Amino acid sequence: MSKNHDAPAIFFDRDGVIIVPKRLEGKGFAPRELKDFYFYEDAMSSLIKTRNAGFLNIVVSNQPDIAAGLLQFGVLNEMNNILFRELALDDIFNCQHISKDKCNCRKPKPGMIYTAAEKFNIDLSNSWIIGDRDSDIEAGLIAGVRTIFVDRRWESEYGFEADFRCESLCEAVDLIIDHKV
Repeated sequence: MSKNHDAPAIFFDRDGVIIVPKRLEGKGFAPRELKDFYFYEDAMSSLIKTRNAGFLNIVVSNQPDIAAGLLQFGVLNEMNNILFRELALDDIFNCQHISKDKCNCRKPKPGMIYTAAEKFNIDLSNSWIIGDRDSDIEAGLIAGVRTIFVDRRWESEYGFEADFRCESLCEAVDLIIDHKV
């Protein structure tokens, strides 16, 4: 990592923070088709707010459905294109592995955060991650960023280790903006 840090960033988990997942049996699942891919209503305004506050906006998202053969690579690319077109994003990092691959990019490991930090010379000590799963929070803690858990009431996801807990993306962004002042 470079010692000359520049910008702070906000790392956003995709599904459950920006994109509305499908809820099945108390758990959230990433959309696998474009027809099921839509934003939470506060996503656009929230990312504009963080951009205007001087943060880089970066999505870090586990997408194991690629490796499992449940999501076509072309569909994931189109989803990423929609995110870039509609939101104030600087980059998107997707881990396309499953747990047993033991890669360094799949959250709770912080590989995607470290890759983005290197690429953009990000000051991790002044950066944040917003996620709806304990693995998002763990990745952020390992990387040394502040953590916000958006409680979507998923089964077995509690956010106990997070620095802050919120009910929505908008609430999380307001908390970050208030801490920056």
